[in-house]
Amino acid sequence: MFKLILYTALCILFFASCTKSGYDEVLVYNNNFNTGDKTGLDGAILYKYNGANIIGRFNNGGFSLNLANLPKHKAIQIEVVPYFHNSWDGNNNYGGIDGPDIWRMQADGVDLVNSTFSNTPCNPLYCMFQSYPVKYAIVNNPPMTDAIKIFEGTSDNCSGINTSSAYRIVKTISHSNSKLNLSFRDFLIQTNVPNSICDESWSMSSIVVKVINTP
Repeated sequence: MFKLILYTALCILFFASCTKSGYDEVLVYNNNFNTGDKTGLDGAILYKYNGANIIGRFNNGGFSLNLANLPKHKAIQIEVVPYFHNSWDGNNNYGGIDGPDIWRMQADGVDLVNSTFSNTPCNPLYCMFQSYPVKYAIVNNPPMTDAIKIFEGTSDNCSGINTSSAYRIVKTISHSNSKLNLSFRDFLIQTNVPNSICDESWSMSSIVVKVINTP
C-alpha cells in the first residue's frame, strides 16, 4: 500500500512521466527510392541524379502515390523532400510567356501546397520572388525561402551543371479514411526556351507517411 501511495504521489508531482502521451503514430510509407521500389506509385519515373535514385524529372507533369488498408487513425502526416532544378522564376508572370512557376501537392484532391518557387538570384535592383511557404498570389518571399539545401548537379540529356534547391515539406491533416491519394504536379510556363525540361524541372527524393491517432 505504501508503494502505491508513493507512486501516486510521484505521479502527481511529476505527472508527465506517468501519463500516456496520447499521441501514437504508425509509419505506413517510407521511400527514398534507392531500392527502385515503385509500389503504389503512378506515373513515377526513376531518375539518377548525383548518383542517387529519385523520382523525376518533371516539367508540366507529375506523379501520385496511392496507399490502402491504412490502420485506424484520426490524422496523417506527410513529409516530402522535392528538388527544384534550374531557373524556376517564382511569382514572375511575363504575360503568359514565362512564369509563374507553381508546384502543387494534394491529399485526396485537397491542396496542401500550391506555391511558386524561385531559384533565381536576388539583388536590390531585381528579384524574382516566390510565394512558398505561403500559397501563390498572396506574398512575395525571397528566392529559396525555407530551402534546406542549395546544390549543384548534373542532369541526363541536359548539358552543363544546374542549380537545385531542396525543401523539407511536412503537412499534418485530419484524416480517417483507409485509403490515401497523394499527388504532386508542377504548372510551369516557359514559351521562350528551346528545351523546357532543361530550363526548369523538379524531382522527388523521398516520401514519408505516418498515420496518427490523437485522443
